[in-house]
Amino acid sequence: MFLAYRYGRVNYVLARRLELLREVGRLQESLDVPGDVSYTCETAGHFYLYQVISRWEEYMSNVRPKQSSTVEVEAVAAHFPFHKYFSNAPQPVFKGRSSGLDRSKYLLVKEAKIIAMTCTHAALKRHDLVELGFKYDNILMEEAAQILEIETFIPLLLQNPEDGYSRLKRWIMIGDHHQLPPVIKNMAFQKYSNMEQSLFTRFVRLGVPTIDLDAQGRARASLCNLYNWRYKQLGNLPHVQQLPEFQVPNPGLTFDFQLINVEDFNGVGESEPNPYFYQNLAEAEYSVALFMYMRLLGYPADRISILTTYNGQKHLIRDVINQRCAGNSFFSQPNKVTTVDRFQGQQNDYIILSLVRTKAVGHLR
Repeated sequence: MFLAYRYGRVNYVLARRLELLREVGRLQESLDVPGDVSYTCETAGHFYLYQVISRWEEYMSNVRPKQSSTVEVEAVAAHFPFHKYFSNAPQPVFKGRSSGLDRSKYLLVKEAKIIAMTCTHAALKRHDLVELGFKYDNILMEEAAQILEIETFIPLLLQNPEDGYSRLKRWIMIGDHHQLPPVIKNMAFQKYSNMEQSLFTRFVRLGVPTIDLDAQGRARASLCNLYNWRYKQLGNLPHVQQLPEFQVPNPGLTFDFQLINVEDFNGVGESEPNPYFYQNLAEAEYSVALFMYMRLLGYPADRISILTTYNGQKHLIRDVINQRCAGNSFFSQPNKVTTVDRFQGQQNDYIILSLVRTKAVGHLR
């Protein structure tokens, strides 16, 4: 199959080559140039350099407006050197080859009122966006406290300035500097260059005026008490005190939140099969067992997420789920099995958290 596909592409290229050389021959005849310039691609290239370009440059020189004068349309048509070629050219001369990408670019520049992208995408596509003439007046940056300081500036520079001035009128940053900072994998940059400080956090530290939200509506009041000490005056929205789903107990679970000590499995707690790749088999099994228990009680799988603080544990939990739940459609899969860093900014009704470490605290702060 691979060989058939490869030779099919070769045959297509050869056929396309012959088709284009025939067009070179037609152009040669229309210009009354002697010789067989359509014999090879090399002879066609020489024909283009010495016959086509020279005629085009002469044409452009004739129609270029002189000082304080204009060129008539009739003169532009009269001097055109390729009338004979285009008089019997295959129709349409310019075939429409617009693609979905072309259409999306048009909508992006001409029609879209709100455009969403990540800072990484903005960095990768900045050159393309500037070339398209991309323009915007307002930027709304969400999760700004988790964005690298240098990445924060990139979305500000996606358009060419007008008359030397940026047309950007408003920049709104939304974030929580009490949550996780940007992820810096190089410890030297993190500790000695302070790169884990976002621009949002810098502004807050320097005393730039902010608007602080003083009420939450995601969690029960008892869960909010776990972290509201980090904020000046964090209360609860009225629906947290009124709606039954925030008031009634969770079936099969005594407490709203509970820390469970998982003993070592066969004398092994945390393990490190590879450097900095931390795992804890007992916790992984316990987390999946708790998920299965909740499913047996009727909790929807898409409302349960399993989080952990290390990538190694994330992969281990996924392996355990594949072993315990993949073959049984009743249990299904949790909504998310991921790390705390990746889950920031998302939410779910029930969270199972595996902390992994038993020998040291690790990166928890």
